[in-house]
Amino acid sequence: MRYEYPVYRPPSEWKSLIIQATIGCPHNKCGFCDMYKTQKFRLRPLSEIKNDVEMAKELEIKLFEKSKTSGQDISVLAYQAGIPWLLDGKVKSVFIADSNSIIMETAELAELVKYIHKTFSDLDRVTSYARAKTILEKSRTELKTLCKAGLQRLHVGLETGDPELLKVIKKGITPQEQVKAGQKALKAGFELTEYVLLGLGGKKYWKQHAIGTAKVLNQINPTWVRVRTLMLRPKTILYIKKKRGEFHEASPADIVRETRLLIENLECKTEFLSDHNSNYLPLNGCLPEDKSKMLAYIDDTLETIRLVPGAEEKLFPKDRVRHL
Repeated sequence: MRYEYPVYRPPSEWKSLIIQATIGCPHNKCGFCDMYKTQKFRLRPLSEIKNDVEMAKELEIKLFEKSKTSGQDISVLAYQAGIPWLLDGKVKSVFIADSNSIIMETAELAELVKYIHKTFSDLDRVTSYARAKTILEKSRTELKTLCKAGLQRLHVGLETGDPELLKVIKKGITPQEQVKAGQKALKAGFELTEYVLLGLGGKKYWKQHAIGTAKVLNQINPTWVRVRTLMLRPKTILYIKKKRGEFHEASPADIVRETRLLIENLECKTEFLSDHNSNYLPLNGCLPEDKSKMLAYIDDTLETIRLVPGAEEKLFPKDRVRHL
């Protein structure tokens, strides 16, 4: 496979075949993010992308033939070869990278998605990152065309629903636009993941971050809400603000409290997932059914931190490895 590194994908797509349709990020201004900084955004030619799909198919066929001659299960061979997208024996999911591939011309992206489905007939899903602003720029007809072609799921970085914080991090979108984009994607037929960045408000704005984010999510009603925790990266806007004393990073306990406030204010019907190793607590459940159970778990954790000396450091050691 040919990739222009670095290549990123959502945690939930770890077993997906990654097809790099675009390079980098067309926005590339978010104040918390250091991804794609070494890449200049560009669209790849459709013929070149299709060739990558064909290369992946050839690799699948070769591994299948090796499985037949060796008698080993193809999933075992895939594990040994470090090919996660064949761990199920066949390609079951494809993630179209990089950061906002729905920015492609709709006809070209639809053709690519159809080609992927034609090449891998056992697919469960084809997914992509999508910027909310780009979703707004697509017509309803265009979005339905992509969905009908077989692009089932969009991963959108909401980050926060607070208007002030959105300006601070230079997200380039308003809460109202986030709501409109999310609703538009769902109406077109997509499954929708909205990502929330815990700790984005620091010590000062954590309440408005949690409440504003819940307000936006309640209006969208996404299929999934997935949380990850802010890790300050050198040269990013928030990192520089911290060095200047303008941003005070939230402690683990602060972020747990923020998470509680977020969940407490969520009234949408969604699946809440803490499926990233940057997060402090393994909070996973369906809302509203599991809300009380999730809040009780958070309360138990906060009570332990309050009553047991050194509990916060033991529960959330500073040297634990965490990655965005």
